[in-house]
Amino acid sequence: MSEWKQISGSLKAIDAGSRTNVWGVNSNDGIYTFSNNDTSPWVSIPGSLSDIGAGIDGTVWGVNSNGDIFRYTGDQGSTNWTKINGNLSRIAVGSRTNVWGVNSNGAIYHYTNNDTSPWESVAGSLSDIGAAADGTVWGVNSNGNIYRYTGDQPS
Repeated sequence: MSEWKQISGSLKAIDAGSRTNVWGVNSNDGIYTFSNNDTSPWVSIPGSLSDIGAGIDGTVWGVNSNGDIFRYTGDQGSTNWTKINGNLSRIAVGSRTNVWGVNSNGAIYHYTNNDTSPWESVAGSLSDIGAAADGTVWGVNSNGNIYRYTGDQPS
């Protein structure tokens, strides 16, 4: 594995929106962000998440083991996380305007960019989802089938 450089630490999930926007969660649901220094790579962030998504523009969202949804606001004020209505088990972030998730029943949701009515249901059933900054969305279902979203971006 000479193409891979091991970075110290232990995480169960990781996402990278860019070289400088890397986030992960450990087996105890502790949250970490990459310090951009391989010698001391991880900075602990208050909170507890089971899945995390990081966008190219610095946007970070996560879900906890209860399915509660949070958006990172620690770079904007004294509160690290803002709770967003809804319930998801997996979340993916391409950018501030391209956030997707699936719940424990496989239902698919896209963020509306409005915290008052945050989620729009999208047809289909997935167990995991991935979103890119350019609007691309991919998913897998519980049978391992792979799908690429070809519909219009929800408004």
